[in-house]
Amino acid sequence: MRTFHIFDVNSSIVNLTRDDSYPLFYSFLKIKNLGSADLSIGINLYEQIATPIDKSKFSKNIYNHYKESDFYSKYQNEHTYINKYRDEKSFLKIKNAYMKIDTNKDYPEFFKYLKKKNSLFVCDFDNKDYFWINDI
Repeated sequence: MRTFHIFDVNSSIVNLTRDDSYPLFYSFLKIKNLGSADLSIGINLYEQIATPIDKSKFSKNIYNHYKESDFYSKYQNEHTYINKYRDEKSFLKIKNAYMKIDTNKDYPEFFKYLKKKNSLFVCDFDNKDYFWINDI
């Protein structure tokens, strides 16, 4: 299983880090690993590099895109795509600060829809993998 964290990055940061995205990945990794004592620092740093996600808007748009698919289901802000023919199990959770995909694929179905927005940055912290979603 892979876990992808997807962040909506500020446009000025997108321009700065488009060609070299390691500093952006490293910043998100540091924020993720901060302890509760440093929470305010992490929030401040996050607000400088990313924008909050409109959960209801994203959830509604994803639902409208996949609602005709037999492999898709939704419960609140959690979306599921299970395709036994492609051997894919993907679970997308939309949160205020990021989206999270737990999947058994390197390229889950949800990426196809998310590629429409060019400011989304994907981090797989466990595998030290990171990329702009529209670059795949």
